Amino acid sequence: MKNKNQPLAPRKRPTRTASRKKSATASAGTWWKPLTLGIAGFLVLCLIIEYFKEGGRLAFLRHKVEEATQTNTAVTFSPEGYEVTGLDISHHQREIDWKAVKAQKIKFTFIKATEGITHQDRYFARHWRQAKKHDVLRGAYHFFLPARDAEKQARNFLNRVKLEAGDLPPVLDVEVTNHQSDEEIRAGVQLWLDMVEEEYGLKPIIYTNYAFYEKHLAGYFDAYPLWVAHYSPEKSHRLANRDWVFWQHTETGRLEGVKGNLDLNVFNGTMEDLYNMCYEPETL
Repeated sequence: MKNKNQPLAPRKRPTRTASRKKSATASAGTWWKPLTLGIAGFLVLCLIIEYFKEGGRLAFLRHKVEEATQTNTAVTFSPEGYEVTGLDISHHQREIDWKAVKAQKIKFTFIKATEGITHQDRYFARHWRQAKKHDVLRGAYHFFLPARDAEKQARNFLNRVKLEAGDLPPVLDVEVTNHQSDEEIRAGVQLWLDMVEEEYGLKPIIYTNYAFYEKHLAGYFDAYPLWVAHYSPEKSHRLANRDWVFWQHTETGRLEGVKGNLDLNVFNGTMEDLYNMCYEPETL
């Protein structure tokens, strides 16, 4: 029989340690999910920005779309029948067997030298020397960023490139807007052209794609040789109001001695015409 005066034993409260541990474990196991989604979203946003940003690393995809939908104002014909062929290269082509390239009747090459106000292509010097060594006519080009100071861009190019007798004229590659107006783009282009022409005494070549030319440059800079990129022969590449000097007709060309796809070009003239374009320094 129990003693009524005996104190009752205290009740034990149910422990929640296990449930708390389980909750903590569940939280620890799911924290990475929102982090992963956040990182993935950030990367997608970066890709979208690079696609739509002029000068972005994916902007070339948009330019292809623009070119494919550009109103045609030309007469169709293919690159067959041109006797003078060449290629243009940059750091994307690290190793080149120039002997093999020349054996495929490649007569000239344009080599990326600079971009913007500070960037210099890390393989330019090697390609520049090797082209000369293998008797392939060489030219250097600058990738123009309209949002950057045009004078500094010209200085960047002139500090990097030292033309020698027999080299092709300098090239200004202008194919992005960097959200600048047409007037700002043209003013910067003209300043770069003037500075480089003053240095070498010959007119630089303007490189651009078909759509960019029609939208931003048509009717301007007609005194300068034009190098046009257009990859849809069925839609044509001959501009309505002026002639081109070089035509980059593909970016997926193939040559023995070079890995991967290549930009291939033709010259609208004879070898004698091409030689006549080349740089000849003034003799004192």
